[in-house]
Amino acid sequence: MAPLLLDGRVRWVSDPMPGPRNDIVGLEVSHVLEGRDPGAWLGDEGCVGGGVLTPIRRPGDREQPDREREFNRHHDSLRVVVERAIAQHETWRVPHTDHRRPVNTFADTSSAVIGLYFSAAE
Repeated sequence: MAPLLLDGRVRWVSDPMPGPRNDIVGLEVSHVLEGRDPGAWLGDEGCVGGGVLTPIRRPGDREQPDREREFNRHHDSLRVVVERAIAQHETWRVPHTDHRRPVNTFADTSSAVIGLYFSAAE
């Protein structure tokens, strides 16, 4: 999870969680939204049910109305900044080198990379 500033810079990155997790689980565990209105945050389909503003799902039995498609286009145009930041985080070279660390040190390695990112950004 990586909340951003309006200019697209990463504001915070959560540490990795064990096992396969849905985005909404990460939000709940991290307490990022405590004391904040979740309706003011944009999320993708992984945040459905958390009160975060998500795209409207297309019903399987009919065409999606124009107003819902327009809402989704606008939502996607705002989310593209977030998706670019996530892609940047996923392409950091340290986790992809041939000299990978043992699996049990992955969380520490990820935390170190995140720390280096923010110290270099200052």
